[in-house]
Amino acid sequence: MSRKQWMENAFWETEAKKEVNCILELEDDVGRITRQQMFLQRINKDGSENELFNEVIDALGEDAIDAETVDRVTRKSAEVEEEKMREDEHQKARKLEKLFNYKMEAFEVEEIKNSKNRKLKAKLRRAKSKIEVDMYSIMILQDQLEAAADGKE
Repeated sequence: MSRKQWMENAFWETEAKKEVNCILELEDDVGRITRQQMFLQRINKDGSENELFNEVIDALGEDAIDAETVDRVTRKSAEVEEEKMREDEHQKARKLEKLFNYKMEAFEVEEIKNSKNRKLKAKLRRAKSKIEVDMYSIMILQDQLEAAADGKE
């Protein structure tokens, strides 16, 4: 017993509804099922009507294909938006990781590591950009130089 069935997830490739993307499911006499994705145009290259295109339209109906097309466009837009958000989050995480490593390098400097100025060190820890890290690092170094100069005088 062989069977031929058009899957219900067919959608229009263009707004003009001259091309449809669909899947044909075939079952042979032994029960093996194969699926073929097909891109069908309303008119063949020789100018004649495409019988398979008409068969899909008759089997599924234009309204069902319209609805599936709208669903697909909505779903694909949501997927693109979600991927964009995921990529943005990934970039933010990479940026924060780089900033963290930059702060770690600043705290490895002996003068900063040994500084007793807790306020400036706290500000350095909370810095939100490399410029802030540099600024607070310089302020800590200046504070250390001033403390050393005061100690020598």
